[in-house]
Amino acid sequence: MQSRRLRRDRLASLWLTVAGLGVMALVVVMLGYLISVSWPLLKPPGTTPSSSQVLESRALDTRAADMDEWRIEWLAGNRLQLIQHTDDGLRRSSSLQVPEGLDHRQAHLTQSRQQLWLRMPDRRGDRLWLARLASTTPQGSWQQQWLPGPASLSALEGQLLVTAGPHAFTQWQLNDASAGQVPLARKLGRQEHAAQPITALSVLRGGKSLILGDAGGGLSHYLLPAHASPLIKAGDFDSGLSAPVRTIAAAHHGLGFAALDADGRLGLYLATAERRRQLVDWLSPAQVAAGVELSFQQEDRRLLARPTSVAGGLGALEQAYAGLEIRDPHQVVGLGAIFGKVWYEGRDAPAWIWQLESTGAHEPRLSLVPIMWGTLKVALVGLLFAVPLGLGCAIHVACFMAPRQRARIKPMLEMMEALPTVVIGFIAALVVAPFVERELMAVLLGLVLIPLGTMVAGFVWTLSPRALRSLMPENMAAFGLLPLLMLLLWLDVTLAHQLEAWWFEGDIRQWLFAHHGIDYAQRNTLVTGMALGLAVMPTLFTLSEDALSSVPRGLAAGSAALGATPWQSLRRVILPAAAVGLFSAMMIGMGRAVGETMIVLMVAGNTPLVDASLFEGVRSLAATLAIELPEAEVGSSHYRLLFLAALALFLFTFVVNTLAEVLRLRFMPPQRGGWG
Repeated sequence: MQSRRLRRDRLASLWLTVAGLGVMALVVVMLGYLISVSWPLLKPPGTTPSSSQVLESRALDTRAADMDEWRIEWLAGNRLQLIQHTDDGLRRSSSLQVPEGLDHRQAHLTQSRQQLWLRMPDRRGDRLWLARLASTTPQGSWQQQWLPGPASLSALEGQLLVTAGPHAFTQWQLNDASAGQVPLARKLGRQEHAAQPITALSVLRGGKSLILGDAGGGLSHYLLPAHASPLIKAGDFDSGLSAPVRTIAAAHHGLGFAALDADGRLGLYLATAERRRQLVDWLSPAQVAAGVELSFQQEDRRLLARPTSVAGGLGALEQAYAGLEIRDPHQVVGLGAIFGKVWYEGRDAPAWIWQLESTGAHEPRLSLVPIMWGTLKVALVGLLFAVPLGLGCAIHVACFMAPRQRARIKPMLEMMEALPTVVIGFIAALVVAPFVERELMAVLLGLVLIPLGTMVAGFVWTLSPRALRSLMPENMAAFGLLPLLMLLLWLDVTLAHQLEAWWFEGDIRQWLFAHHGIDYAQRNTLVTGMALGLAVMPTLFTLSEDALSSVPRGLAAGSAALGATPWQSLRRVILPAAAVGLFSAMMIGMGRAVGETMIVLMVAGNTPLVDASLFEGVRSLAATLAIELPEAEVGSSHYRLLFLAALALFLFTFVVNTLAEVLRLRFMPPQRGGWG
């Protein structure tokens, strides 16, 4: 009989060991999978020189794609016209008489906003000749304008035109031909470039970012904070180039670009957060000195370097110096963009922003800081509600309530943990949020008046005669507080309307916005914290009550024998002995609040903001995963970044809960006792 019992004990022990190891293995596998999916985001890009066979195999495809582009054809008498090869034959524009003294080698033709722009500096680089062809029919008319100032270098994209000399650049705003606006360009300002002399420049895709290269190998980033406003310097790159920058090529997708210096060293960069992606020793100094042009091909997966003398010809690809295959699928993501403040186009200052790009108007903004901040913010606000309620209930139940009452009340409070959070979120979103918006003054006043009034009433009760206090036993004090609570609620509602009319001009929400710029959203952090505190409170109550009940009963008995009151015993004996258990309970409650999804998803408004206001919406890591992961393209930067967010959430909750459990088991007293 005994041997059979021993075998059963060994089997049970073996089963528990295997189950525990299985759980640990599952946790390790989950952690490894999250790391494996998110790790490619942090890998540096790779480059491979293109072979001559690859360049020749792509020649016909590139030539066919170039057939649709407009090109310059020079005619006799210093005239030109634009031509385009189409499936219906050769298409020609009206001809144009070009002024004398222009540098034809620097003729640039750009198509922007369904218009063709032609620009050429004069041979001395003192001014720029600009022409626009709004209609490409043979009857289409040309418009011309001379732009003064140093213009040896120029770049045009969108409605932004920049001309530059060695030490300054001028910004021009292009006017729309459809509105009949003249002149063609309007000067917005001239800025000095205090660094080395300017040797190259480029306007990036979208026409809102300018890159300047100088004689010292430096690269500077300027951007438009708003439409038709002066450019602002966003920052300087750690370019890694030591020789003068000779040419800069903008990518066709995103805000990437390539820069080549006089020594043939190539740098790949991203304007977002001024990041350097790769450095390659590519061409020889002799090739660069002879003149070279860079261009991106194959959706920015290939970079081509070719002589400027054949840059516009149909056979340019065969005469290319070199090609570079680029493997950088996640260039918009980096540690600086994920965790640092980034100065984005259209913004007047650096900021943390989580905003996916869906229209192509600007680059994706994928900072995890707003949703990480939202996660911690809503969790802390939830704990501000949960800790006083949960800890107070635990102290009263464990130390002051009669055993018969405790046997009834404790299971009821613990059963609240089984309440689905989606139900709490549903009620908070549809009932509590509109009520708080309507009665904001009463809610804010109640958060102060009710706790303060209860403490004042308790202090007054202790000063009352002993005969009066003996009418109500201590274990029945909670029921005696119900009339006081009703009185405080009535007083709160009555005073709130008076205070709002006297001090806040009748509407506290309008007053906050008018005087402090604080906007009020119906689904905000305050309402979310209330709902989250209600969801976390049962967990906090159960763990805190266990910690208080585990304090040896003899400690309180000895304190009472020395003449201490129950409150003195609680404050000086029981709470210090249970402090570690209470702390671990709060840590587990924190982990529970951080990982909550449905309440935050339904109540918080899902607004990724970085501020301390309780009246604005928030977005948490868990809510972001629930919203965006089903729609993310598998393998994309967005998809992998969501897995990185899941990894951060997993590590935080795992570490907090594990540390809390270790502390609880390490310092838990060996005996248990009850009070009351």
